[in-house]
Amino acid sequence: MIGWAVEALLASAILIALVLAIRVPVRRAFGAPVAYALWLLPVLRLTLPPLPTTLRDGLAAPMAAPLRQVGQQVTWMILPAAVPDAVPAGPDLIALSASALVILWSIGALCFIGWQLIAYDRFRRRLLAAATPLDRIGGVTIVASPAASGPLAFGIARRFVAFPRDFVGRYDEAEQALALEHELGHHARGDLIANWIALAVLALHWFNPIAWFAFRAYRADQEMANDARVLAGRSAAERHAYACAIVKAAHGGAIAAACHLHTVNDLKGRLRMLSTPATRTRIFAGTAAIAALGISALGLTASGTAAAAKVRAGMERATGVDIDALEPVALLRAPLVPPVPEAPVAPGAGEDRHRAVVQRDGAAQVREGAEADAYVAANALPVPPQPPVPPLGDAVRPPVPPAPPSSAEIDRRVARAMAAAPTVLSKACGGEGRMTLNTSENGRRAIVICTDRIARAGEDGARRAELASVDATAIRRRAMASAIAGIRATRASIAANRSMPEEARRETLAELDRSIAEMARDDTDEQ
Repeated sequence: MIGWAVEALLASAILIALVLAIRVPVRRAFGAPVAYALWLLPVLRLTLPPLPTTLRDGLAAPMAAPLRQVGQQVTWMILPAAVPDAVPAGPDLIALSASALVILWSIGALCFIGWQLIAYDRFRRRLLAAATPLDRIGGVTIVASPAASGPLAFGIARRFVAFPRDFVGRYDEAEQALALEHELGHHARGDLIANWIALAVLALHWFNPIAWFAFRAYRADQEMANDARVLAGRSAAERHAYACAIVKAAHGGAIAAACHLHTVNDLKGRLRMLSTPATRTRIFAGTAAIAALGISALGLTASGTAAAAKVRAGMERATGVDIDALEPVALLRAPLVPPVPEAPVAPGAGEDRHRAVVQRDGAAQVREGAEADAYVAANALPVPPQPPVPPLGDAVRPPVPPAPPSSAEIDRRVARAMAAAPTVLSKACGGEGRMTLNTSENGRRAIVICTDRIARAGEDGARRAELASVDATAIRRRAMASAIAGIRATRASIAANRSMPEEARRETLAELDRSIAEMARDDTDEQ
């Protein structure tokens, strides 16, 4: 069982790396739903049982044929003539260390999934404590809650869609309808169940940094696949309204088990996908290609195949541990009794000391006493070479790490950063002009977001898209410009929000800066 688990973890890690390498090209070629389906490969490998013995023997049969053609083989070993009573010995230190690692891995996985359950329960209770029911659609309860920072879907047995209190004021009617359809789509597609399965896989790979990066990529692919479902058959004006809804909801905080419209993971990729919808032909061709890839990958990495046996053998050589014989519980319970040295052989008992068993061409020959000693003297075992001993030298002292700053210094830095941070205001500016203005308010630098100008620009774009014949390139440019302005406004809001944890705010601001730079560069290239 432990051997199968080790092979399953190694194979699933390889498949996770494979999915990370091909997900972006697959999404561009066949669409977001096909790229999202790639994440089934590591999950299926973790649930794949070992190959049946008959099939395993059939695969190994061609490899046994050359062994029958090998020439004469001679095997011999030296055994004591009389085997003394077994003396209990202490456990193998290498196997015991491996068993401790298995137990540590199990504790880490249980702690991770337990923490996720606790965090989700606290989030659900806090969000529903002050929630106001709004509607019920298809068994899903729609609520408004001040604890919701953006539209989100959560719950499996009791399904919910939550909106913030200011949802109606911040989003127009078209954006509200599309956001609601997006969150209902997560429930219809079973994405909430898939999130818990993905968290279980991440718990098994909690020690693997690639798995943490892969979980974020999985969530981004999930949102893009749901975006494609919502926008199937939609007009250019509806796609523009959907892009505005995504940008308005952009935010960094998210609970892992829920589905949020406001995630900033791969925000640029989501906005770019809105202008290039996947056709049914592309989705069908991609599904067929992924099915063929999945069958091949699972067949090559299944337990019992030559590839899996080669990986296991390499791991056993590297660690010196027999995986099949690894039993953590039995080793921990074994008494730590030191091995008893061999009793000295009495004089005159030399002829009974050894017995040589010689195997030649399948026939065994036994030699005992003096005859065995003579055979050993004539056929001495080769002595393995001794590894070179490195010369002794002065011990290398590791560099001394710099001392961390004091709490007073940290407080001074935080005070300086807060004093230099601008104030962000949202108000109606009137007239025409820029969407954001730099001014001063009470002696501090302030950034004013002109809400009336942003709303008027969106309405003008939608009206021109409906009433006039506007080419797709102009629509994408206006959508991209509106998206960049919304992201910048969101970034300023997040930078000024001191209630967010510092680490989460830094990661969110860095992600938004990268998205703004890339989108601005793409817009310049198109022009």
